[in-house]
Amino acid sequence: MEGKGKKRGNWMRKRGWVIWTVLLCLTAAVNLVAWNSKAFCDWHVEYLFPASVNLYGRLMGVFTFSVGEWMLVLGLFLIVAAVFVAAARIFWHGERMKKIFRVFYQAFAWIALAVFFIMTYNCFILYHASEFDEKYMPERAQKSYTDRELAMVRDHIVENLNTLSEQMERDETGFLVYGESITGTAVASMQKLGETYDQLSGYYPEAKQILSSDFLSQQYMMGYYFPFSMEANYNSSMYVVNTPATVCHELAHLKGIIYEDDANFIGFLACIESEDPFFRYSGYMSVLNYVEKEFNRSRSDALDKRTHPEVARSVKYDNIFLTDEAWEKVEKKAVVETAVVKAASNQMTESLLKVNGVEDGMKSYSRVVQLLLEYYDGILYFTGEDGTALPIPMLAAGEALISSSSD
Repeated sequence: MEGKGKKRGNWMRKRGWVIWTVLLCLTAAVNLVAWNSKAFCDWHVEYLFPASVNLYGRLMGVFTFSVGEWMLVLGLFLIVAAVFVAAARIFWHGERMKKIFRVFYQAFAWIALAVFFIMTYNCFILYHASEFDEKYMPERAQKSYTDRELAMVRDHIVENLNTLSEQMERDETGFLVYGESITGTAVASMQKLGETYDQLSGYYPEAKQILSSDFLSQQYMMGYYFPFSMEANYNSSMYVVNTPATVCHELAHLKGIIYEDDANFIGFLACIESEDPFFRYSGYMSVLNYVEKEFNRSRSDALDKRTHPEVARSVKYDNIFLTDEAWEKVEKKAVVETAVVKAASNQMTESLLKVNGVEDGMKSYSRVVQLLLEYYDGILYFTGEDGTALPIPMLAAGEALISSSSD
């Protein structure tokens, strides 16, 4: 009887490994298809991926804390445990230790397969789907824009920031304060945007604060999208002006918008179309540094800086990641130096992006400027077939309306 039981146990284990191998190969095959078929990825984003947020996302939304954050903690614990179990196996032999070793690594293998499957379904495939402008601004996505259009977009953003800055509520030290629910307003803003862009329509869970926001600050990260829990998470230590655009950015990932430049653009758009002045201020602020960098890099003699509005002092004052006081708290609690954490985080993000086919890595974040140029084509200027751009006020009203509705 004992021999039969042992044989049956061996057969069950072999069958388990066969199933594991088949599932691994199927998941790898899906990744291979994704790399070679944009149509398949677009179909996945439209029909399969929404089930993640509508079902799994709703379930995770029941919890007030970030489930994904604790999943990461559990993952680190399992990796450390795997090292200890492997070391123990070297020094301790015997049937009991063999059984512990076998059971642990079988469980570890199944968890690893689950991670690979979830990352494929909720992340990897998305990197090979159509980008936002390909889907919603196809004609403008094919255009090239010049320093002239860039200057018009930059000036528009700066002027709005300067005006909105004067409307903001501040404390006695001059820092911004906001007493409303940012996460609730962000969901409403994204749903409103979904009326124009159907991919963004439907259910959104409210974003959650990261418990370890100080560590997130050391990485200079404002938020995270967790594919394992379908949650949008944000850094609660950062300066409040960054929160609305960041939350909308992370919520965009829950709709299959995986590219960072696309998510930056959607975060901007959701905020500037809000009726809340603070959200609009956050939206314009979220792209200011990207636009200013490109503007200063490309500015020529024909675009003399003196002819363009300067960024107001109050806007510069608000254009920060963390306040000095918040940085002090972060550094006081830090176990590892911020420079080391930031370098490691950047390298990991760079590697993840390049592995998924984003060749320029973290530089892709700044491609939001191209999306802004496309979006404002027909709003601030009209780019004709010859590539010449004219400001909208110089056009007849009818011509401007025709060109802005052509996409």
